[in-house]
Amino acid sequence: MAASRKKLLDSAGNTATFLLTKQPEDFVDTHRVKIVIVGSGYTGVAVGIAILFKRLASELVFLDLNEDLAKAEAEDISHAAAYLGNPKITGTKDYSSARDATVCVVTVGDKSSNDQEASTLLENNLNIFKDVIPNVCKYAPNSVLLIVTTPVDILSYAAMKLSGFPPQRVIGLGTFLDSCRLQYMIAQKLGISANAVQASVICENGPTSVPIWSAVTVMGIKLKDINKDIGTKSDPESWGELHTKVIDCDSDLIARKGYRSWGIGICAAEVVDAVVRNTCICITVSAYLKGCRHGLEKDVYMSLPCVVGRNGIQSFLRHPYTPEEQELTEASCRTIYETQRATLQDLE
Repeated sequence: MAASRKKLLDSAGNTATFLLTKQPEDFVDTHRVKIVIVGSGYTGVAVGIAILFKRLASELVFLDLNEDLAKAEAEDISHAAAYLGNPKITGTKDYSSARDATVCVVTVGDKSSNDQEASTLLENNLNIFKDVIPNVCKYAPNSVLLIVTTPVDILSYAAMKLSGFPPQRVIGLGTFLDSCRLQYMIAQKLGISANAVQASVICENGPTSVPIWSAVTVMGIKLKDINKDIGTKSDPESWGELHTKVIDCDSDLIARKGYRSWGIGICAAEVVDAVVRNTCICITVSAYLKGCRHGLEKDVYMSLPCVVGRNGIQSFLRHPYTPEEQELTEASCRTIYETQRATLQDLE
């Protein structure tokens, strides 16, 4: 019996051919979901981890000019691949690795310091985009682009122009995280669960963003019906202070821990989920507005409530804003356009 087993092992040639009746190269591999993350810094890794924990990708690629870092992060995560659905995780600087990607998440050049001037940050990141976006899109022409890099509205517009993609397939993370933060802070003030609160922040991902207090609800109950002055200067409960805290969140986190990543990562993974599984989630993300319907007849990217699915931005949600909210929206839109006009003239 022992001799027979030894003969079988000898004829097998190696362990794999003995153990498996069919070899891996014979397996049918017709449905793989590849997600590419451009940038393997703190934000890129947080996005990757969130995507993997949601088991959205059968293949995840970290794409970075610092190839050693990209490979190291991919290897570190791969060691626990058995508990992430056994995806293929790689790190590279080779743009051809983006071939056939479903979604490309761009985190490269994201803000990591409070000392950088906004204009310098925009100029630096725009120069990075001029190289990165065309190269990624060359190999992933049917993908959806998700832009995370700051300033996200201007760079989403630049990515749309540089990629040549239809506008609905270029999405900026926009105020999605801002809306989540406001939702969380309202819940904390009320002492209830955050998932019982519905709250939106729209327009610029920045200081001119607009909280839609008229639509804040708890299980369908409008808080404005309880406190008619909610969010205004005459509000006796000073709810408007929460929006100030939302605006300051990034700077505060960077000052305290050197960077911010996890909230962005989780929100970015939710957008990727919407594309991969066609969930048609309704969220505030930065989208292309042609001849903006919000008081400024210029083309911009800014955040509004959108339906996101397999084709990217599938629809906008119409909301009856109050006159004050409308006025603030127009001002925010104008701020985005003025920055865009001064920077992106060569892309027009």
